[in-house]
Amino acid sequence: MKKSLIALAVLGASAAAMAQSSVTLFGIVDAGVARTSATGAGHRTGLISGGAGTSRLGFRGVEDLGGGLRAGFWIEGQLNNDVGGGATQTTGFDFMRRSTISLSGRFGEVRIGRDFTPTYLNMIGFEPWGGRGIASIGTLGQSTGGVNSYARNSNSVTYFLPAGLGGVYGAIQYMFGEQASNRAAIADAAGISTSAANATTSKTGNYLGGRIGYATGPFNVAGGYAQYSDAVRTTGIAAAPFYAANYKIANIGASWDFGFIKPMIFVGSDKIDGRAAAPNYKFNTYAISATAPVGTGLVKAQFVRYDNKTQGASANDASQFGIGYVYTLSKRTSIYADAARMSNKGNAVYTLSNNSSSLVSPVPTAGGNATGFAVGIKHAF
Repeated sequence: MKKSLIALAVLGASAAAMAQSSVTLFGIVDAGVARTSATGAGHRTGLISGGAGTSRLGFRGVEDLGGGLRAGFWIEGQLNNDVGGGATQTTGFDFMRRSTISLSGRFGEVRIGRDFTPTYLNMIGFEPWGGRGIASIGTLGQSTGGVNSYARNSNSVTYFLPAGLGGVYGAIQYMFGEQASNRAAIADAAGISTSAANATTSKTGNYLGGRIGYATGPFNVAGGYAQYSDAVRTTGIAAAPFYAANYKIANIGASWDFGFIKPMIFVGSDKIDGRAAAPNYKFNTYAISATAPVGTGLVKAQFVRYDNKTQGASANDASQFGIGYVYTLSKRTSIYADAARMSNKGNAVYTLSNNSSSLVSPVPTAGGNATGFAVGIKHAF
């Protein structure tokens, strides 16, 4: 009898533990065929991975701690299923997409680890492709900004507002640059050498940013702002040991879902204030787009204007038009087709986004055009 009671107690405890926590394996497999061409660079045709949604594999779990408090984890990595590799052909699988542990409750949620930046979420939230595909809005402004973590930040702490705030939502994130301070070495140096003038400090690489939005019914609007401290240092300035440039990002987007059509608008600005002999850098992005349901599918269209305001490069602008269609086969599976064209001006050589796919888009000659077509299938599990 005692053995039976012990067994029942163990089973009961196991059932309670299973009810309080769960672990889920999830992912997306997306593959297609694309053809991209560019002025003066010919064309390229081949398989792509992640044309409509990044191919990925992840694990997530949550534990109910009681009193409305929950602990969770999320680790997720990118796949290039066309070559069987990880984020690139030369590396294995990693969890560079997201790797966080979190604590959530009535106060909201706190995540620690690697995650999307609030400003990037604000951009992809107001365009039909969500940052994926040859017709998606490009992060062209950051290409000369000296920042490699425009979309995601490692070493970050992020706080998300709780639900139930009357439609208000938002997040704030801080990333540690994790650099040692060299200010003492600079101050003690006999004179100011070029190497000392450009030494990193404890502020180098730190990020502080956030987004705040309001959504009610069919209407949604949100704005974001962030700054990477000391992201770009001016070289060769012997008289100014602490000259450095902060990289600033600001954007705003809005949408209204009328049912038969959902128009969206997005405006973004990337800026680096010049220091000493370095020019000011500014790059604006303007996008207007819409989605419209057609049967069990969705039509998408977008026009983007890339306006380079950098000193000495203000004529190097570009515009992009994209159109696409997604046909839903089931809750998990869909097929898609996209087409896009990038038109450069001046000395601009922007090309269509390849979204880290193994098929690299050719780069046009200065002032040339780039065109792309893609068809594929996406399955989520």
